Amino acid sequence: MSIIILNTIAILASLPWVFAAFVFCGESLAALLFGRDLKRGIRERRQRDEAASLPSLAVLIPAHNEEACIERTARHVIDRLAGNGRVVVIADNCEDDTAALAKNAGAEVIERSDAKLRGKGYALEFGFKHLSADPPDVVFVLDADCRVGRFTFIDAPRLADETGRPVQSLNLCRSGETSASGAVSELGIRFKNLIRPLGLNAMGLPCHLMGTGMALPWSAVRKIPSLGGELAEDMKLGVDLALAGLPTLFCPTARVASGLPAGGEAFRSQRTRWEQGHLSTAKLFPALVVAGLLRRSLSLVALGLDLTIPPLSLFVLGGAALFALNLLISVLSGAWLGTAVLAAAGVCFAFTILCGWAAYCRRTVPLKTILGIPWYIVRKLPIYAGYFLGRGQTSWVRTARSGSPSRLSTKASP
Repeated sequence: MSIIILNTIAILASLPWVFAAFVFCGESLAALLFGRDLKRGIRERRQRDEAASLPSLAVLIPAHNEEACIERTARHVIDRLAGNGRVVVIADNCEDDTAALAKNAGAEVIERSDAKLRGKGYALEFGFKHLSADPPDVVFVLDADCRVGRFTFIDAPRLADETGRPVQSLNLCRSGETSASGAVSELGIRFKNLIRPLGLNAMGLPCHLMGTGMALPWSAVRKIPSLGGELAEDMKLGVDLALAGLPTLFCPTARVASGLPAGGEAFRSQRTRWEQGHLSTAKLFPALVVAGLLRRSLSLVALGLDLTIPPLSLFVLGGAALFALNLLISVLSGAWLGTAVLAAAGVCFAFTILCGWAAYCRRTVPLKTILGIPWYIVRKLPIYAGYFLGRGQTSWVRTARSGSPSRLSTKASP
């Protein structure tokens, strides 16, 4: 009897992972089948509307001690705008020459000093308040180390202005590491930032905001609640706007590029903030699904289901642990249903990873990258252990920059 109970518990414990794998595979499959048609349609619409006027635009760049890159970024953004917008740098609690360098580049600079209220969320609130005196049609939020593509300030703002909804650009993060671990990191980011949002958009569903490359119509900015010191202020912002009736659209032809830290403390700091923030925001999954069911909104349900997908390394780690548990119980009890279901879901998950790599990652991420997944997971164990043991990061911590510009890849897809 005890073996039967253990087997039942193991199967029930595996169901959330199997369900999340189903959602992951569904999103990715949609990208593989329809992703190119979506991007082609956006390009055709751009050519058709080429003569149409663009909405007024303000590019908002929150910057905390960014003297290593802010001048180069500001000049790059001003050049891309070509006079069709303003660049506002928020020098937030800076102890270096960020403000002076941004001014020297030609940007409009506002300074904020509040040692108790630190974080990107507070900086954005300060920036929105500043813009309210002369609000643009669209606000474009960009990180201080980013580069932007040729059509970024055309496609994303125009879509945001036409629909009145937030728009997320494609963020092509590039790893600063040449190791297998760095390549695994880039693979995970590409599934999160490119493949899954592309699949959701192909199905007519929204995606989550990702922190940089966010085009927000001013009508949506007015509905933003307090962002505060959230670790994942971008995801929380996207959820809040979706609940307010403004789910985020994905625009893959609007591209931004940001660098991933090369390793060490910078790697740990950024991943802690990203992944513990993601896990904290995932707690909103029930609220989104319930709200979606009550309002008969497939968009809210889809956003909630997407939150069930954990970071890739935790996904793999959880699946492996659950499979080992089910296998042990199956050997002891002779009941193999749970193990078979989990194995089938694992095979589908692995096949999806391989297909996604072949379609969207093979030019930038070597296939042998997959061999580095175990070591990559080991590097991130302290992050997950800290969160689940109640020692998670509770305040925003800036990630150290390398000082070198992020290159905008043209190899997102073959």
